[in-house]
Amino acid sequence: MRFGLCTGDLDVIRQAVDWGYDYVEIGARTVVPFEDERAFATVKSRLQATGTPIEAMAGFIPGSLRIVGPSVDWDQVRRYLETTIGRASEVGVTVINWGSAESRRVPDGWPMSRAWEQLEHAAAMIADLAEAAGIVVVVEPVNPRETNILYYVSDALHLVQTINRPGLKVIADYYHVMKQNEPLEHIERAAAWLAHAHTSDDQRGFPCLGAWDQRPFLQALVTAGYDGRISFEVARRDASSYAAEARSSVRRMRDLLRGMGVPGS
Repeated sequence: MRFGLCTGDLDVIRQAVDWGYDYVEIGARTVVPFEDERAFATVKSRLQATGTPIEAMAGFIPGSLRIVGPSVDWDQVRRYLETTIGRASEVGVTVINWGSAESRRVPDGWPMSRAWEQLEHAAAMIADLAEAAGIVVVVEPVNPRETNILYYVSDALHLVQTINRPGLKVIADYYHVMKQNEPLEHIERAAAWLAHAHTSDDQRGFPCLGAWDQRPFLQALVTAGYDGRISFEVARRDASSYAAEARSSVRRMRDLLRGMGVPGS
């Protein structure tokens, strides 16, 4: 497995490989999707100058751009997606995490059946654009503290199987799995569709530096035959300890995999 760090901070991106990471995962806002091509060209140049592989993207669709509810503007959604996916491809991204909890929140009184129809419409549109760009978009289940639809890995699996496109897969995020006590067997059942993973500790701390045991999650991924990327999605708090925690976390995760007998970890 390969480990990455979620960040849009250029200083962190420059240092991530030295800290022990294989790649970084940027946020969609890093590629300035609401700005013109000249602004993006500057950003692209700075990202490429770091020399760090930028292989993944999170924070896909902002809460201001609705994909569920009575006020969805599908032309605006498509324009945003075309820009964001295209720019992601230009900086090296090959997998985009589609969580975007606020953009898919179901408004009060809006029928859940209509919400799922809209999710399916968005998913098909995303699959079209992702495949044209050579990118895979992974559907992220988000715990019910943060949104009110599509909570479980099994929900994400249902959506991607319904759309059934090579550009649309599933992500397993240990944070959301833990927050809603989802059975890890759901990850194993999604094995054929699993294309990305996220992890952290409680309160979005660095994995292995808090109370959560990461081994059950890693074992579920191994059992599912997953040997891809795992990004650390953490909240940056104390800048003075961030680098040391980043190094310690990835080292301990690799040690866990070696202890489980996973080759190449």
